[in-house]
Amino acid sequence: MPTHRVNLDALIAREDFESGDKGLPADQGSGAITLQQLAATGLVYNNLRKPDFQRPTNNWTPEAIVRLVEAFLDGMLIPAVIIWHSSDSGRFFVIDGAHRLGVLIGWVNDDYGDGPISRKFYGGETGDYKRLHDETRKLMHERVGSYQEVLAAGTEGGPGDEGYQKKVRRGRRCNRLIDVQTVEGGASAAERSFLAINEFPVKIDPTELSVTKARKKPNVLATRALMRAGGQYYSHLPRAAEITDLAKKVYGIVFGQVREIDSQSPDVPRAGKPYSQEAFRLVLDMVNYFNEVSAAMWEEGRAKGKSQKGGPSLQDDETGDVVLRYLRRVGEVAALVGDNGATSPGSLGMDMAVYAYGGSGTLNAAAFLGAHKFAVMLRDRGMLTPFTEVRAEFEEFLVRHQGFINQLGHMKGSRTRPLESEVAMLNIVFDSMRQGVKDEGEIIARLKADTRLKDLRDDAPAAEDPTRRRRFSKSVQRAAVVRQILEHRERCAICGARLPPGCRSKDHVGRAAAGGAGSLSNLQFTHPYCNTGFKEQQLAKGTQAG
Repeated sequence: MPTHRVNLDALIAREDFESGDKGLPADQGSGAITLQQLAATGLVYNNLRKPDFQRPTNNWTPEAIVRLVEAFLDGMLIPAVIIWHSSDSGRFFVIDGAHRLGVLIGWVNDDYGDGPISRKFYGGETGDYKRLHDETRKLMHERVGSYQEVLAAGTEGGPGDEGYQKKVRRGRRCNRLIDVQTVEGGASAAERSFLAINEFPVKIDPTELSVTKARKKPNVLATRALMRAGGQYYSHLPRAAEITDLAKKVYGIVFGQVREIDSQSPDVPRAGKPYSQEAFRLVLDMVNYFNEVSAAMWEEGRAKGKSQKGGPSLQDDETGDVVLRYLRRVGEVAALVGDNGATSPGSLGMDMAVYAYGGSGTLNAAAFLGAHKFAVMLRDRGMLTPFTEVRAEFEEFLVRHQGFINQLGHMKGSRTRPLESEVAMLNIVFDSMRQGVKDEGEIIARLKADTRLKDLRDDAPAAEDPTRRRRFSKSVQRAAVVRQILEHRERCAICGARLPPGCRSKDHVGRAAAGGAGSLSNLQFTHPYCNTGFKEQQLAKGTQAG
């Protein structure tokens, strides 16, 4: 999962332009913008908008950002930005070129995800964006200089070394115009232009294109809301405030504390990086899967399979009621798997380093969703207690055979195909252990007897580095971090399985109800379910036996 993309999404605000606006007359077909007009205090900048269906501006690396600014200042060809000018609101909507324009806005305002515009947009909570902001800013200052420095050099000139003279030449190009083409017609013409640009040929990720076309569907709105910066997509709904509050809570459960996996990492990010495109797809799949929304129900032009005949098409959500229902369901499932008991006292507190990383240092989305589906099945089958009884050895089996997770996650087909195979693997291993099967060879034979798992290879390494480089690659470092975490993870005091820090439940060794003190010697950490469910059942059994 890419973790080196700079988030510039805050630099151009979003707005819904579907208001029946007919746009400006046809003679407004072209124009230009200057760098000076992109300053945050300028009138043009403050009237720039992205349509609500525009993809997130978060897919460029620091190197790509610096190279774009260099290209602009060195007089190289930069494709025109395509804008639709609303005659109703006076806004300039960026139909194509938001990344290019966002880069230049970032340079002019010294904001690459953690500057003044971004901090205001995210309410000061920029998280890991700050690291990438600092990295980009440092690279920009080394190769180009800040906007103010370059502008001053172009104005002042004077003697200096070749590096300074290069800055002077670039400074004199700060008055270069940013070419603009304007879409003629109304809002519907602007939307058709966006789709045409990105669909023929397809320059946009297929998932993003589907989401754009279905942007008013409740599953898409719920996904946008969960990505935290999605409020502008549903602000028109009567229950928008409730959606925002609930989405923030569910986001905290799904993603936990956002971390970067490197040699200093104390833990793995529970669901990967929330600002990556992979995370968006994961959340969309999570919303769809656990709310039983098939692709045929919401994706335009998607044919229905045999199992989906007669299924209703998903309607637009005009109130937010369905969005809230979808969010509650995702929150319920996520809390069952990865809460510390604050939301769900019966949370299993499952360690994603065990279930979803496969030792590779990279989150496997299918395994992540599969672990959640498995947990739901355990609960619905009344199997939480039997699972707890074999949990330690069950999870040790997964750790010893980490390659299975990676192999299944790389299966070809729809994104739910590997998910179902991951669930099948977990169920077979659990049922085998519950039946008293101890021999690993027999368990593996049972796995391979399932047609979905017949190609599993037990000798496949969990993480491979095919290069012969002398320096440790990022993937090797991440895999080493996962290995260290698995080896040294704290254990639940009741079931003995691994206990991730974000899922700790405080348990009295001697029950508080029986006079147990709140002392250090009487405190132990457990999974929430082990504390409030499993332990209580065991105590009840002991009382009955006595």
